Amino acid sequence: MNVQRGDRVRLAPNLAERLMHGQGRKANWLARRGVVIRVSKPADNVVVKWDDRSTIDSWPTRALKKAT
Repeated sequence: MNVQRGDRVRLAPNLAERLMHGQGRKANWLARRGVVIRVSKPADNVVVKWDDRSTIDSWPTRALKKAT
């Protein structure tokens, strides 16, 4: 996936379900959306600021999908 700074993204559904399964997490990763803050060179990692969080997270590019 080709993402650029400012793009709206979400986690890939299969990864989001694995994050939520059996770990007692209260976060709904299927509904969570965020904005790309930084893209590494080469574009292996993306830094995302999630809408409902104040911190930023680094994710592999293959774990994200563009939000619709």
